[in-house]
Amino acid sequence: MKKSIAITLIAGAIGAEALLPSQNPRSQHVLPLKSTVVEQKETVVENESKPRSQPSEYWKITSSTFHPQPRPLTSDLAEAMEMNTHPTESQEELGQGLSIESDWRENWHTYESPADDPDLIDDDTGYAEYECEVEGYLPDDLQGTLYRNGPGKFGVNGERVQHVLDADALVYKIDIPAPDSSGERKVKFLSRFVSTHHFEEEQKANKFLYRGTFGTGPSFEGLDSREKNGLNTDPAEPSVLSKIVGGAFNTDIKNSANTQIISFGGKVLTLFEAGLPFRLDPITLETLGEDTMGGVLKAALPVKLGKDLEEFEPDFIGGDAHTAHPQRCPDGNLVGWSWSQLPISKSLEVTFTEWAEENFDPLATSTFEIPNCALAPHDMAITENSIIFMINALEMNQLPFLLNLKGPAGSLAMDGRKNVKAWIFPRPSSKNQFEPFMVDVPACFSIHFSHGYEDEKTGNLVTFFSGWPPSDSKDFLGAWGGFCPDFRQIPPTFLWRLEIDPKEKRTVSLDIAPGCQNICTEHMLVHPNFNTKRCENVYGTASNVIGDSTPPNGYVRLKVERGNTRKLQPGEPNEDVDAYWFGTRYFVTEPIIVPKDGRDPNDEDAAFLLGMVRDAAKEKNFLAVFDLEKDLKEGPVAKVWLRSGVPHGIHGCFSKDSNGGSSVFC
Repeated sequence: MKKSIAITLIAGAIGAEALLPSQNPRSQHVLPLKSTVVEQKETVVENESKPRSQPSEYWKITSSTFHPQPRPLTSDLAEAMEMNTHPTESQEELGQGLSIESDWRENWHTYESPADDPDLIDDDTGYAEYECEVEGYLPDDLQGTLYRNGPGKFGVNGERVQHVLDADALVYKIDIPAPDSSGERKVKFLSRFVSTHHFEEEQKANKFLYRGTFGTGPSFEGLDSREKNGLNTDPAEPSVLSKIVGGAFNTDIKNSANTQIISFGGKVLTLFEAGLPFRLDPITLETLGEDTMGGVLKAALPVKLGKDLEEFEPDFIGGDAHTAHPQRCPDGNLVGWSWSQLPISKSLEVTFTEWAEENFDPLATSTFEIPNCALAPHDMAITENSIIFMINALEMNQLPFLLNLKGPAGSLAMDGRKNVKAWIFPRPSSKNQFEPFMVDVPACFSIHFSHGYEDEKTGNLVTFFSGWPPSDSKDFLGAWGGFCPDFRQIPPTFLWRLEIDPKEKRTVSLDIAPGCQNICTEHMLVHPNFNTKRCENVYGTASNVIGDSTPPNGYVRLKVERGNTRKLQPGEPNEDVDAYWFGTRYFVTEPIIVPKDGRDPNDEDAAFLLGMVRDAAKEKNFLAVFDLEKDLKEGPVAKVWLRSGVPHGIHGCFSKDSNGGSSVFC
C-alpha cells in the first residue's frame, strides 16, 4: 500500500497583416509574414508539399462530443490532404471545431528527426540545437528565453506508453536575444529529454520498469505476446495476467518530470506532481538531479503517519511531492505547495511556502490538514491574502491499482454530478491570518485557474477556472489514454467564474464567465501583474465557439468582467469574441503572456502572447508572437520556425535571461 495513497491529479485563415519593413529600421533575416491563406498554401506547396499517394484510415474529421461518429472529409479537406497543403479558409469560416484525425495523431508522435533531416535530433537524448528562421517581424522589446515542457519520449524499445501523459519529458528552449549593433538577431533552439533516474534505468533496460501515473507499467514477458509496433502506432494492451505477474504490488510510481518548467531564483526546474522537481542547467538543459527547493522538500515517499507517530516512520516515507502549478505573485514571490498523504487519518497534509527570488530563499511557510481528502488538487488560485483549492469529486479504487491493472489516475472514479469542495487558506506571508475553511460549490470539474482577487466592494473572493459542466463522465482523463486524447469522451471545457463570501463561508455564484458562452477554451492566463487582481482580459487556447469538445487550433481573448452574459444554445456560435484561428490543419498549445520591456506593468495590453503552433502540412512547429496592443484577430506579427515538429506540450515559462532568472508562467 506504500504508494497507493501517494497520488495526485494530473491534469492540458492565417489572415495576419504583414508588417511593412518601414515600421522598424532594424534589419532582420526574416521571411515576410503571409497575409492570406492562398499565399500560405502556395508557400507550403513550393517548400514542403509532397503529394500523398494513399489516403490513411485516419483521413476523417476528428470526432467530438457533438459528432461522436466519424465523418468523411469535405472535398476541400481531402484535396488538402492529398496535396499535403492547407485548404483555403477564412476567419469567418473557422471556429467550428474542425480538424483531421491523422493530423491530430501526428501531433502526438514521439520526438525524432524529420525524414528530410535525419540527423537533426539525437534519438537517445533528444538533443538538437540550431538557429531558427523568423517569418514576419520580431519586436525589439521581446527579449529572453522561452522554456517548454511536456511528454516527448513516448515509450521504450518500440513499445508506446499506454497514456500520453506517461511519456518521458521533453524540454526545449528558444533564445530570443537583443538585436546586435547591426540590428540582426539570431534566434536559437535547444532541446533535450529530462534524464531522470527512472528515464535512464528504463532506457538502459530497454523496457518499462516503473508504474506510470496513467497506466503504463511493467508486464511479465513470458506471458506477453504483444507485437511492439513502434512508438508512433497505437499501443497494444498487455494481457491481464502479464500485468498482474509483472507488476502487482509494485507501487513505485515513475517521476516523468513532464508537466511544468519554471525559471526562478537562479534555477530552472521541471515539475511533476507526484514527486520532487528536477533541476536543469539553464544554458545546456542537461539534467542536474532532484531539487528540494531551498531545503523545503524531503526526498522520500509522500506518506506520513502523523505528528504523534513521526518517530516510528521508516526512512522510505515521510517525504513530499511538490505541485506542478506554483504561482508567481506581482510582488515577485513564488508561492507553491507540497503534499503528503496521512493514511491513518485519511487526510492530506499540505504545506504552503513562499520563496524570494534571490537565492530561492524560503520566506514563509504554513502547514494544514485537509480532512477526508485522498488526492492532492491539481492547481490553485491566489489572491493578496488567500489560497484557493478546488477538491473535485473523485474516489480511489485501490484494487485495480495494486494489481497493476490500472494506473493510479485510471483507478479514480469521478462523480460529475456531485458538489465540489473549495478550501480557502491564508497565504503564508499574509498579515491577515485566518482559520482555513471549506465551502460547497455546485457540481462541476475544475482543471486550471487563470487568476483570483478580493473584490474591493464586497470583500468576496472571485476566481476564474477552466472546467467541465456537470456531466455523467466517470473516467478521469481516461480519454487521454490510447494514442492521443479522444474528444468524444472529454466534456467541453469552459471558463467559469466562482464567487465566495468569506464572511458567511458560502458560495455566492458559479457560472460560465461573462463573454465565454460556448467558447471551448483551456490553459487560460492573464497578464502576470494581474495574477491576484481584477483584470479585463483572460487569454487561452481556443477549440471552437459553438460549445463542442474539439482539439485547439486558435487563441482567444475573453472579456471576463464586462462580456455578454446572454445564454447560448449548444451549437450556437458566440460571435462576440476576439479570436484568431490558424486553420483546420493547425494545433496550438498553452500561451504565455510576456510584458513588454519598459512599459507600465498596470497596462494589460502592453504585452505579447507567445504560443507554440503545429503546422500539420509542413510537419513542423513555429512560435507565434502576437502583439496584445492589437486585436488577436489581426494575427501574429511573427513566427519563429523550428526545423522539426515537437509533440503537443503542456506548460512553459518565459524568462528575461537564460541563467535561471525569474520567469512568467501559468
